[in-house]
Amino acid sequence: MRSIAFLFAAWLCASGVQAAAGMTAGGVVLLQPEKVIGARVSVDKLAPYLKQVDAVAGRTLRAANAGPASGGFLVVAIRPGQQSRFWLDFDPPLPQAVADALLAGAKDVRPPAVNGGTVVLAMKYGVAGGTVPSRPMPSPAEWATEAKAAGKPLEIGDLVDRIWK
Repeated sequence: MRSIAFLFAAWLCASGVQAAAGMTAGGVVLLQPEKVIGARVSVDKLAPYLKQVDAVAGRTLRAANAGPASGGFLVVAIRPGQQSRFWLDFDPPLPQAVADALLAGAKDVRPPAVNGGTVVLAMKYGVAGGTVPSRPMPSPAEWATEAKAAGKPLEIGDLVDRIWK
């Protein structure tokens, strides 16, 4: 089986940075161990899905070039039954119209089948001259609220399952 990390590294090298167009793609962040993700979804199914989500994000974020400079994450979660959910963690936040368009466009991409639990990862972007975040992982406001309410550390898949709506 091909390594998920290797596949994403190859994808990023091939995709190229598009800073001149007002948007910079900064890579994929695995929010669960590679072994967990690999056991739940085939790399051959996950990679094309993420490329489609990235294409939607790229089109939407390039169109937002007139907005404030921002950088952040598009968090992607997929669970059994080909269900997907997305969260944004940008600083400063994206304009509401851009955020809504990004979330709606990503939701329109059909996710691959996953088995045995939720798969969670994130994609980094810089928008309108903003820089790609250097922090290692996202923390959407909804996640922070739920983690605090839990009163104990939660595995990221468990956290996402608790707030999935």
